[in-house]
Amino acid sequence: MRIPAAATPRTKAAAGDAGARHSAEAPEDTAWRDTAPLSLKTSIEQMDGIDGRPLLFDTETGQYVALSRAGTVILTLLDDAPTAREVVRRVTASSSADPETIETAVLRFLGELRQAGVLTLAPQGQNRRQRLMKHSLRQRMPRFALTRSVHVLLEPVARLLRKLPVAAVVIGWLLLVAAGTTAVCVALAERGVPHLSSWAWIAMLLLAAQIAVHELGHALVCQYLRVPVREAGITLMLYVMPVAYVDRTDAYRVRKRAPRVLIALAGPLSDAIWAGVTAAVLLSTHGTVADVAGALLYSQLFLMMINLNPLLPSDGYQALESAIGSVNLRGRSFAYLTHLVTRVPLPSHLFAASRAKRAGYLTFGGLCLAYGVFMVGAVLVSWWHIIEAVRGA
Repeated sequence: MRIPAAATPRTKAAAGDAGARHSAEAPEDTAWRDTAPLSLKTSIEQMDGIDGRPLLFDTETGQYVALSRAGTVILTLLDDAPTAREVVRRVTASSSADPETIETAVLRFLGELRQAGVLTLAPQGQNRRQRLMKHSLRQRMPRFALTRSVHVLLEPVARLLRKLPVAAVVIGWLLLVAAGTTAVCVALAERGVPHLSSWAWIAMLLLAAQIAVHELGHALVCQYLRVPVREAGITLMLYVMPVAYVDRTDAYRVRKRAPRVLIALAGPLSDAIWAGVTAAVLLSTHGTVADVAGALLYSQLFLMMINLNPLLPSDGYQALESAIGSVNLRGRSFAYLTHLVTRVPLPSHLFAASRAKRAGYLTFGGLCLAYGVFMVGAVLVSWWHIIEAVRGA
């Protein structure tokens, strides 16, 4: 369902739960609550997305803002551009809940809508602690787009696949993955764990090509599902590891979990197929070709282990998030960690979480942070050895 609405900013912050039970620090400027007319910007569309959850989509910036069901009810009260206080009065008049609780929740929700940039009223400036919480929630890594025309390449292929039964496409793909995985297991059993040889540089060139195919795998499933792929390029995972990416932001529009899991796993599944091809070459050759195949298989397996690790912002994490129906799991986990350390107020949509869920967020966030620090350290040490080797050459 899409309903024409109005705009949101470049922040991907969720716009809160109107049933929040806790109060937060009041913003310095509160005069707008009594004087500023509130309405959605004209560039916003309202729709149902992930698991039927309400979303606001900004057609100008391409950003999404998640809502609670209660939040969508409050949005219907903005049709005649009331002030925030007027919205509070309307909600209070139609509810038997405690008026002070309603006032706190509604004002906080409207404030978060404003900060998300979906209202005609411009966002307020933020202090350092608020910016830290926003950064914790966004989990956005630096990106360098290389092309915005992936759909031009893949649409003809996707059009052909759409003519086939969905079950046939999925089963055929999984059979190829099973065959590739079997070949890898046989190669490991007969040849042992491959090692890098003097021909590893050729394997690295082949691996670079495979990485491009890996990303095209994600993009092809998106195109098949008619989910736009906005761009493809290079991003810095954890700010230090350059990796390829395709922008799959619009997968938020896919309501069912299984297709979203397939989007996330399309790359690793294609890796399994190509690893099977490499294993077959390794089993059937000797000499230089086998050395190259062994080095390539070693690199492929290492890449798959990294890519499927849910503690990194990679495909394994995105598949886990899609499978459990969570949105921004890492961002929420780091928001709780930030709140625990700095006491910066949590966004209202995180207030309603149970103790068990908060403990889960904190545990997952702590594991991600610890593993991320380890990985950053390992990458920096590797870079240092490479620099030293180049300088000594």
